[in-house]
Amino acid sequence: DSPVGTGYSFVEEQDLAVKTDEEAATDLTTLLIKLFNNNESLQSSPLYVVAESYGGKHAATLGLAVYDAIQAGKLKMKLG
Repeated sequence: DSPVGTGYSFVEEQDLAVKTDEEAATDLTTLLIKLFNNNESLQSSPLYVVAESYGGKHAATLGLAVYDAIQAGKLKMKLG
């Protein structure tokens, strides 16, 4: 669930709760770095970011964060 604190996801310390779209994008990008950098088969599959309604704001912010991480060499993946 994203951002943390929605659905079944939670934080044990409330000061770690996400307060902005940028923080949510950072959390998801960190997850993607851990998933993709350790799995070569995922690295060859393009990532498509889609959303609806307000999620479009999250998708745009996430897409930019992912792009920046790829350009910085922190994330081994390709965008669709």
